[in-house]
Amino acid sequence: PTVLKGGGGDGMGGIVEQAKAMGNQLTTDASTTTTTTSSADASYQMVVVCGKNEEAKKALSSVEWGDGISVQVNGFVDNMDEYMRASDVIVTKAGPGTIAEASICGLPCMLSSFLPGQEEGNIPFVKDAGFGSYSGDPKEIAATVSTWLSSPDRLANMKENALRAARPTATIDIARDLAEMLFSRDLQ
Repeated sequence: PTVLKGGGGDGMGGIVEQAKAMGNQLTTDASTTTTTTSSADASYQMVVVCGKNEEAKKALSSVEWGDGISVQVNGFVDNMDEYMRASDVIVTKAGPGTIAEASICGLPCMLSSFLPGQEEGNIPFVKDAGFGSYSGDPKEIAATVSTWLSSPDRLANMKENALRAARPTATIDIARDLAEMLFSRDLQ
């Protein structure tokens, strides 16, 4: 299984602590399920996207992750959609663009932080739709994701819920509605 850890374009929201906690949890999980001895034979993968946060990228690149987990640490990427489609779970802040894209990909979301006001309402949207949860505590985040990954049925259900919540044609729908509003005014 693959966990995608993002922190937005600026790599915010405790990305270092959360990635380390997730890595520790996945290493522990791998040691209890296999006899893996190298990252080449890893039971888990984690991709960390630090955005423009070079300090976080440097700190995480120097971590010895342990056996059973393969970790790729990136700075800013322009192919986040590809990472999402290749992942089983995303751990991210509650940004509306990320949540929208994750739901279109059928990707369960573990929300780890939010901007007050602007992103706060996204948390109940994800939880109520059944494709994610929220915690600001790195160990709780890691434990929650571990629980999801250990239950294929639950993970499949969350993926279905994410797809149900998705609105892949939202941009076109908005443009169509605006055009209809503009043209209906001209006719009156």
